Amino acid sequence: MLIKLKYIVYLLVANLLCCAAGYAQTHYKAGFAKTSIEPKAYPFSLALAGYGFPREGRFSLEWVANGTVTNCTALSGNISSLFAVNNGNLMRAKAGVNLHWTKLNSSAVIKVLTADNKNLYAVDDNGNFIKTKINHLAWEITASALKAVALTVLGHNIYMADSSGVISVASTKPGKISWRKISTLPNVISLTAHKGGLYALTANDDLMRLDLNKRNEPWLKIARYNGASYDVHLKFIAVAGDVLYGVDNNNSLFFARHLTTGNLSVTALAVTTGKQKVVIVGVDVCGLGYDFVSAVKHEITRKYHIPASALLINSSHTHFGPVAQHWPAWPEYYQQPDSAYLYGVVKGALVDAIAGALKNLAPSDLYFGRGKTAIGKNRVLTGNYVPYDNDVDVLSTVNKSTGLKTILFLTGCHAVFKNEEAESYTISANFPGGTRSALRKSANVANALFIQGCGGDINPVDENHTNTGNMLAADIEQILNKPMKKLDGDISFFMEQIDFPVKPWTKEQILAFKKENENDNKDVYAEKNVRWANRMLQLNKAGKIPSSMPVYVQTINIGSWKLVGLSREAVTDYSLGIKKLWPDSFVSVAGYCNDVSSYLPTSQHIKAATYEGLDSFFWYAQPSVFPESVYETLLNDIKTKNH
Repeated sequence: MLIKLKYIVYLLVANLLCCAAGYAQTHYKAGFAKTSIEPKAYPFSLALAGYGFPREGRFSLEWVANGTVTNCTALSGNISSLFAVNNGNLMRAKAGVNLHWTKLNSSAVIKVLTADNKNLYAVDDNGNFIKTKINHLAWEITASALKAVALTVLGHNIYMADSSGVISVASTKPGKISWRKISTLPNVISLTAHKGGLYALTANDDLMRLDLNKRNEPWLKIARYNGASYDVHLKFIAVAGDVLYGVDNNNSLFFARHLTTGNLSVTALAVTTGKQKVVIVGVDVCGLGYDFVSAVKHEITRKYHIPASALLINSSHTHFGPVAQHWPAWPEYYQQPDSAYLYGVVKGALVDAIAGALKNLAPSDLYFGRGKTAIGKNRVLTGNYVPYDNDVDVLSTVNKSTGLKTILFLTGCHAVFKNEEAESYTISANFPGGTRSALRKSANVANALFIQGCGGDINPVDENHTNTGNMLAADIEQILNKPMKKLDGDISFFMEQIDFPVKPWTKEQILAFKKENENDNKDVYAEKNVRWANRMLQLNKAGKIPSSMPVYVQTINIGSWKLVGLSREAVTDYSLGIKKLWPDSFVSVAGYCNDVSSYLPTSQHIKAATYEGLDSFFWYAQPSVFPESVYETLLNDIKTKNH
């Protein structure tokens, strides 16, 4: 009897333990970090991504007034000082914002001037190339430079632009000066150099750069007169103390800086339970390429042993950030991201943000909520079915110790307006940055992270991005002020690749297409088509036209919340369709994840030959459009895998 009683007690205790285990709450930890991807002073100017207009380019440089240089006839600089010829006098000022000029005793009549850290070099009124020590002025003639219109020094070389547009180089080392032609650029009126680059100011107010570290590189436009941010007509440029200066025709002095709202960032949210960790990252760029994202993930995996499939990197798709991916069908100044920016700023910020989020992990409760927004509309489709997923999804993490709230918010809408006047040339996170800021100010939110949804064919209703940001913030506040679903359960993550076959054009088709577009001078679309054709001919010749176009599908499950991240610019129907696969679950769908290499349209776009379904593939230099069944194929694969 005693044995039987002990057995019954044992069964009761075991049953209670099993029930307790079944209803045990998952213990999450969450961590947030934010890093800036604002450009540094160098590079001096960056091309802004997202718009093909204006044809002449959008660049971040603005000129800021900084005093005058009376009757300036020459300008140069070195690591610490600016030098100018003022009313025929050689002047010097310590580089900085507040310049104080002092006169140097010099007998030479200087027409063209440059400097390194020890010497001054010049062309005098007789066309002689002369030089002197800075700390002991005693000019000596070393060569002839009759046609010189501009000089600059970099390292042990001196560079000269002459009146015929020839750019020559000579050594500054002792001995006979011997000029060697390295390039040509018409209408150069001033030269300067910095960090491996030669900079030229042209008579039509373009600022050009030549990368001296690469052979046979063409000159690249990095800034231009636009009447807004660059609204001065310069006659000289010079670099001093890592700052680019200019003097205009009225002898006003300016320094260059990036025109920016100052809110470009990387935001990262890490969540963990048990041994499983995931990190969701938002980046204020128009898009990133798969190879770059993979390199970032590889570094995180190496340092922190987190699988690549547990790291989701989403681009906000702001059209007001520096170019951050390869665009071979765009004008040459958009085709490659500036390496100093992409690898010196963006990559490091991504790694640091992810590392910071992992470091800041702390016990937290997680909540999910959903509301509606009216910030967007379908910009292209018409007829009986005009889709727009107007959901706003919010993941809220609340620190158990401090009560501080971090939220991730997701909706699908292009961050595009407004491409006019000074705003067109201003670096900005656009409406997502405004929403983040508004939430931190008014909604008791410590940190906010934006994830771009499937906004491929959705544009804002309001052309004022501040209004759009505030509207979205108000919608999110409504969600936060209502009961939200507390999350519970394990974390899992998956990454899939679905390959769609390419139907490449024949060489004859490409050549005919190129010929058809070559006669449309100064037409942005025709020029893009010619560049696309040249790219395809190049790949064809090398036998490197891709056989497939991959779409990456990443799934992150945190308890009862599922986040599906699609690569490319997914249109809104993908969000609507994927949510229907799990009608009774909390499912959020993001586009622009891990790779933004084209649009991801549906058959509706492809059949109607909309921008999303046809022309955009030329802009993205893709070998073909997707098959009409792309939507059905992708959703069927996601449904079958059922991650």
